[in-house]
Amino acid sequence: MKILVIPTTDWLRHPVPNRLNFIFDILAEEHAIYVLNFHLKQFDGLPARTTRCTLVDGDAFSPAGLSSHYLLNGPAHLKKIREVVKREKIDLILSSNILPSLVANFAGVPVVFDYLDHLEESAAIYYPDSFVGTVVRTGVAVLSHFNLKRARAVITVTEVFKQYLQTLGVKDVTVIPNGVDTTLLHPVPKEVAKQNLGFSGPVIGYLGSLEYWIDLETVVKALPSLPDVTLMIVGPGLFTDYGETIQHLAADLGVTERVQFMGSVPYAELSGYLSAMDIGLNPRKPMKMNEYTVGGKVFNYLSCGIPVLSSRTEALEQLLPTEITYYDDQQGFITAVQSLLKDPGDAEQHRAVAERFDWHTLAATYADVLKRVAEKKK
Repeated sequence: MKILVIPTTDWLRHPVPNRLNFIFDILAEEHAIYVLNFHLKQFDGLPARTTRCTLVDGDAFSPAGLSSHYLLNGPAHLKKIREVVKREKIDLILSSNILPSLVANFAGVPVVFDYLDHLEESAAIYYPDSFVGTVVRTGVAVLSHFNLKRARAVITVTEVFKQYLQTLGVKDVTVIPNGVDTTLLHPVPKEVAKQNLGFSGPVIGYLGSLEYWIDLETVVKALPSLPDVTLMIVGPGLFTDYGETIQHLAADLGVTERVQFMGSVPYAELSGYLSAMDIGLNPRKPMKMNEYTVGGKVFNYLSCGIPVLSSRTEALEQLLPTEITYYDDQQGFITAVQSLLKDPGDAEQHRAVAERFDWHTLAATYADVLKRVAEKKK
């Protein structure tokens, strides 16, 4: 197959690779994969990842704002998409973006939409409690629903998302969850990992972007009741000041020394950081985008053999009802941390759960959906 991928963000320089990076680098071993690459100004200067895919540069402008980038480049994206489709004889387009997906509908080939997030809510979260956020949410909802209904097929990450999409009238929906590269993320002896990073004593850790849909407030507020515990935060702040908010909260509670920000870490080096954690955290605020989806960090923790403690969300509890531990409030979090530090469970069993969600297995299922759509076209 010849596939044009329209990703969610900068393919090479976004500090956190997402599912499309993993899946299509695997599929590129057997198929011709072209990627419409966005040069987002926020990531200028960050190191570029390697990829097996062929990149297609479609931007004409490089404004500072995320929304303005896609708005200003809409005509250029449409021109480049149609040019590549014609020149390379593309069989189908796989898209997961909002405005570029809109113009992709007019490229003359089938579109499969990867709905990996509750887009209207995740787009508006960058403008918290503002009129702009309301406008963005409404606009993204209209565009997303149009793209979903025009798509030949939709792939999403959870059964809860599938049910939501069906209420919108989307009929052809396949669930392919997020996953992990278990060959890259693997257990490192815990004491060695802690020593390498300068930690001693119990460590609870968060991996991921620092944004307002994360609930690190509950975690930091619990630290005074967990006097020997250090919180390690691995990941960048991308578009908001949420990391600064957490730093201020830690200072107010007198636990600054026990909240360690490690910054962005390359995926291939994460094993040494995750293995230093005694517990991996998935703290989420109660909102639709968190209830409906399951991110990859849960599988990253499990792949390194560490137990996972998560706020209770509908989609995750449906996917992993007994394999991880859940909490409902601050006291429940404290109790669960104390319990898991005493009995973290079997590292091999945690690893076995992750192996069920290896990207190579998921990529094969993904390819089956794309082949079905491409064959219908023929």
